Order: sequence, then structure tokens, then C-alpha cells
Amino acid sequence: MDLSLSYYAKNIFNSSYGKNRPKFFLWYPEGTPASEKKLLFKIDFFILTYGCLAYFTKWLDQSNLSNAYVSGMKEDLSMFGTEYNLATTCFSIGQIIGPIPANILLTWIPPRLLLPGLELIWGFLTIGTYAVTNVRQLYGIRFVIGFLEGSTFVGIQYVLGSWYKKTELGKRTAIFACAAYVGTMISGYIQSGLLASLDGKNGIPAWRWVFIIDGIITIVVAIYGAVFFPDTPYNTKSFYFSEEDKARCIERLAEDGRQESTKFTWDLFARTLKTWQLYVLTILWMFWNTTVGKVANTVMQLYLKYDMDHSWSIYQVNNIPTAINGWNIVMVLLLNIYVDTTGCRMAAVAFNLFFLLFGTICLVVWDIPLGLRITSYLFAGLDGPLSPIYYSWANILTSGDAQVRALTLAIMNSCGAALTTIIQQFLYPTTDAPEYYRGFKASLGFICGMCVWVIIVRMFEIREEHRNRVESIEGEQLDNAGLDSSGISMVACKKA
Repeated sequence: MDLSLSYYAKNIFNSSYGKNRPKFFLWYPEGTPASEKKLLFKIDFFILTYGCLAYFTKWLDQSNLSNAYVSGMKEDLSMFGTEYNLATTCFSIGQIIGPIPANILLTWIPPRLLLPGLELIWGFLTIGTYAVTNVRQLYGIRFVIGFLEGSTFVGIQYVLGSWYKKTELGKRTAIFACAAYVGTMISGYIQSGLLASLDGKNGIPAWRWVFIIDGIITIVVAIYGAVFFPDTPYNTKSFYFSEEDKARCIERLAEDGRQESTKFTWDLFARTLKTWQLYVLTILWMFWNTTVGKVANTVMQLYLKYDMDHSWSIYQVNNIPTAINGWNIVMVLLLNIYVDTTGCRMAAVAFNLFFLLFGTICLVVWDIPLGLRITSYLFAGLDGPLSPIYYSWANILTSGDAQVRALTLAIMNSCGAALTTIIQQFLYPTTDAPEYYRGFKASLGFICGMCVWVIIVRMFEIREEHRNRVESIEGEQLDNAGLDSSGISMVACKKA
């Protein structure tokens, strides 16, 4: 079944909904009955509240180390060399390793037990971090926290893909992704508040208090998730769903052509390795992890700090780059609402890639006016919308086998995280600030590669859609032929 290049070219930017494209809508498609809206409200409320809170606490507990480091930990633990970098590396290694076993277990252990359970453990470990007395203790505890936190992003992504239709998934994934930006910002605000109010209270310095407060918040969220998180449609026992609700949840996925096999089997790795989705989606996600957006706040802060032509206050150096987070939140929501509504995923991706290319080119050129430079950091850091677009796309492309979907999502995340760690270490060292002559050029090249690769992913999708249509038509023809021959036989018997 070889398709011509002209066929691919005609369909690259087509809506994934085909002729069934719905009219424009923000949350519910036109004609959605009241009972369906009520059911969706239940799903949205309990999945998104825990999902966003869990992702928020993940980023809260991830970013608290840097806040503690600049607020007294450096001096108290004698971290005057590369100790901080080693601690963050230990955390990163844990995050790279953790997602794969966690997501495999999700197809075996109910998410309501596994995800909040892992969060509860890392919450207690976060509290325990306040008592460390040397960096060796810090290395070990940060590795374990990173390993446990690795379950959150891919685990919630897996659960989101288990509940929602194609027209619903993008905007929910977008809301979930925004929690990372909120968690990063609030972690700094918490540290500032603790410095002002709790520093030295009960003989505990502020940097130790931040781990106690963050850990308590994490434990509360974990308990909430254990009570209210609804697992998946196939095994939910949540008290707020009636039997009719549970049946309808499974029926909705069948209507969307996304029924799944959920039985755990040991040939999982063999099945996954045979799919094209694993390879093309993992490479796509690795490209996404190479953008300036991964270090946008840091590189902009260091530019403002080292800018000799303008006088930036410490307040401005710390707060102006947060505009990147706000800009990402707005565009994450707008572009993913557009994708859900129109099905025109490639148009949204192309729009976002244009911003990334323009901003990164400006940073490579470097000698540009101040206004354009500030804009270039905003544009080069606009990688946020692509995260939910790519992961909701992956959920759709891998639907049908829950285990394969879970493992693919986890491998995507682990490979992307590993690449990010390498790039930050070798292409964006602080010694290259503020021009990052290697990092900006490398990111520009990788973005160009992503422009090509996303087309390849779309071509695989078009080929799969065409194959499914052909198989469906052939199946109908066989059914009709069977009915015809059966009818003829019955007539012949009657004549006899």
C-alpha cells in the first residue's frame, strides 16, 4: 500500500477529524446532551484537580533545591564546588529512570493507588531533606525523589489518554501542562515568604523550612488523590460515578474508535518494539527537549545580569523572565483549544515552530536592539504549547493497547529527559553566558530538524489512517458478501 508524495502533500495540513469535523467549540461540542456534560464535569473535576496538583507539587519539589541553595544551603552544607550540580544530576538520573517502571505498573496497579502512593513517599522524603547534614545524604535523597517524581508526568498523561475523546484531550492536557509553570513560579514565592517569616524559627533556617512546607503540601495532595482520583474507565470504583456513568465512559471511547486491551501480559516489550509509534514519537519528543525553552528563564536572567548597557535591578533580573511562563500559559491554552476544535494539529505546530525559529535566529544573530532581544527570549522560549500537542497526539496514535501506550509515553519522556540533561550540561554551561554561542546555534539546528521530523510523524499517521480505511471497506465488503451468499443459500433451500 504505497501512497504517492502528492497524496501526503494534500493531506499534511488536513483536519484529523476528516469529514466529521465539529463546529467551533470551547469546551463541549455543539449538541452535547446535559447528561454527557454532567459526566464530563465529574471526569474533568477529579482528574484535572489531582493531575494539576500532583504536577504542581512535582515542580514545587523539583525547584526547591535551587531556592534552598541560594538561601543558605550552600554555606550550611559547604557546597562551594560542583556539589549543587551533582545533586541536580542525581535528581535528573532518577527522573530519567523512574517513568518506565512506573508506567508499566500503571497497567497492573490502579493509578489511584500507585500515583498518590509514590507521591506520598516522596512527600515524606522531601520533609526529611530538611535534616540533611552533608551533601552525600543530599545526593541519595534527591535521586530517590527524582525516581519517584518521574511517575507523575507520564502517569497523568496515560490516565488523560484513557478517559478523553480526540476532541477533548488536547485542552485537558494543556491545562495539566500549565501546572508546571505555576509550580516553578510559586516555589520562588514560598521561599521568599519563608525568608521573611520563618527564618530561624525553632532554630531552623529558612532553606530547611522550604522542604518541610513543600513536603506537607505534597502529602496533602497525595491523600486527596488516593481518595478521589478515578483510575481508568475500565477499572474505576470511584463513588461519584454511577453504574450508568461507568458504562457510558467505556462507550464514549468505543464511539471514538479507541477501545483498548487492558490485560497485563509479559510480551509488552516485544509488542512495543514492533510499533512504528515508539520510534517516531520518541525522536519527536527528543527534538522538543532541545529548544531554548528548556533553559529560557535562566539564559534570560543571566543576560539581564550581565547586560552592561542597561541597569537592571535584582528585582527585574528575577521577575522579568517570568513573562516567559505567562506567555507560555496563554499560548498553551489557545493553541490546544484550536487543535481540539479543528483537528488541524499541523497548523498549530507550524505556527508554534515559526515563533521558535524566529526567536532562536535572533539569539544566534545576537547584535539586535533591546526590544527585539526581549521579544526573542519570549519567542525562543515558547516551547510550552508543543508539549500537550505532542503528548495528546501520542495518546491518540498509540491507543488500542493500554500497555504499549503506557510504555511508549514513558520511553518518550525518559529519552527526552536524558537529552535535556546532556544539552544543559554541554551546550548551556553558565560559563558561556550570556551569548551561549554553542547552545543557541545547536537549538536552532535541532528546531530545523523538528520541522522536518514532525512532517514525517504526520506522514506515518496519514498512512495508518489510509490503511484503516482500506481495511474497514474490505471488512464491510466481506460482510456484505457473506450476507449475500447466505441469502442465496436460503433461497435455494426453500426452492428445494
